[in-house]
Amino acid sequence: MSKSFGGVPVLEDVDFSVSRNQVIGMVGENGAGKTTLFNIISGIVPADAGTMELRGGPFSPASYGEASALGVSRVFQEQALIPNIKVYENLLLSHEAAYARWGQLIDKTGMIATAQRVMDEAGLDIDVRLPTASYSFSKRQLIEIARACLIPTEVLGLHHPVVLLDEPTSALEKSDEEVFRRLINRLRDHSSIVLVSHRLTEVLELSDVIYVLKDGRLVATLDPDEADERILHGLMVGRAREADFYHESEQRAPDEAPFAFQVTGLSRSGQYQDMSLEVAAGEVVGFGGLLNSGKSEFGKGAAGIVPPDSGTVSLSGAAPERPVIRHLTPLGLGYVPAERLHEGLISGFSAAWNLSLAGGADTFATSMGLWQTQKEVKVTQEYIAALSIKARGPHDVCATLSGGNQQKVVLARWLCRDPRVLILDNPTRGVDAGAKEEIYKLIRGLSSKGVGILLITDDLLELIGLSNRIMVMQNGRITRVVEAPAHAKPSERELIEYMLSQAPPPMNAGVHHDMAAAS
Repeated sequence: MSKSFGGVPVLEDVDFSVSRNQVIGMVGENGAGKTTLFNIISGIVPADAGTMELRGGPFSPASYGEASALGVSRVFQEQALIPNIKVYENLLLSHEAAYARWGQLIDKTGMIATAQRVMDEAGLDIDVRLPTASYSFSKRQLIEIARACLIPTEVLGLHHPVVLLDEPTSALEKSDEEVFRRLINRLRDHSSIVLVSHRLTEVLELSDVIYVLKDGRLVATLDPDEADERILHGLMVGRAREADFYHESEQRAPDEAPFAFQVTGLSRSGQYQDMSLEVAAGEVVGFGGLLNSGKSEFGKGAAGIVPPDSGTVSLSGAAPERPVIRHLTPLGLGYVPAERLHEGLISGFSAAWNLSLAGGADTFATSMGLWQTQKEVKVTQEYIAALSIKARGPHDVCATLSGGNQQKVVLARWLCRDPRVLILDNPTRGVDAGAKEEIYKLIRGLSSKGVGILLITDDLLELIGLSNRIMVMQNGRITRVVEAPAHAKPSERELIEYMLSQAPPPMNAGVHHDMAAAS
């Protein structure tokens, strides 16, 4: 299989096979060609060269619908559910004809029964009659996984579908990851699965065979029993993973540094209550907790994306004010959201346009309001080089970039403004190991320059490795403050216990506090 875009090769002579009842793991850096390969298999884009066979016969779907009808289903890297319709409508979207009477009436009772049977078979406690948006992002991801895995058999009667899973667990919380693993192990009996994931431990655990893509070529085929994360990382990125993956040796002790960001009494009904903390210049303050802990909602409140009901923030000693993003941006605050395609960028626009999105009026326009296009292009080109963004140039549309390169564009938007404070919500979600390492190095570099960072993440190792202090949240409150100096990092087990234990009384989360109280 081969494919080029604009004369740039994306896939070059890729050969691979998937046997019955087999789970294939496919790994590679962002931009290695994994998603393009999935797009060809699922009929979204045609190949330039190469052939495919399905169950021994020719296979060349002209559309995603045709591929689905032939038994190839898919979970996309970004969620493809419609949030404001009911769960059963999402599960059976495009299959309504199977429930039509006389071509006029839809048998909703039958649709609900089928959809509920799918949820029960997947082991999900989901009421399919409820609106999809009533479930958490993690639960919606499980709904989408169940749809891809079970609808081909339940509705189309296909007894051995091929299921393509593109980063299916990047948005799952810990408890839902276990549900996913059980589902995959049940599906082995009647499906073939191709799993793309940047979670290398997951790939090693679930796969029967692992294929490694690099720069559009298949560079290795591995037996999971004879590989480990370090081997996979080396094949993917062309170098061994650094022992100091999180650059902990560069962690800055900010005890004597002035405050970069101060939060006082921030509250929003039903999401978080009475949040107060101080972030020193150069300090990385991590936020951990379950998906319903309120940590992401707090991040949006502190940035003024979704203004809180009460409370104030202050940057670098400025007068406290109610957080509103358009007021805080000129003062030096930046915010990177967890869902880059929905909240982080406009994918149909160019990298240059997205980079200047945060505030062209004060960065890319003259005092007379004239837009400086040449400056916008020049700055974008500089960050394409500095962050190793795989793009042909500033005018590349972001939709054509891989997920990791899109994330770098979102980061570049704030870096070009020399921020004083950055709020990062899951900055490496859906990003490969090589790009993660680059982002971690970038975070350390910003810290060394005195940028205060609020790091909100579901990745426990990332939380531990990067943070000076860790705020554990439960039910919208900070319930533990855990010190995480470079020489004495807490363990994953400790943090999980804190996240699940009965919460103690709320704590003061300032820079200086009693260590005994924190632990």
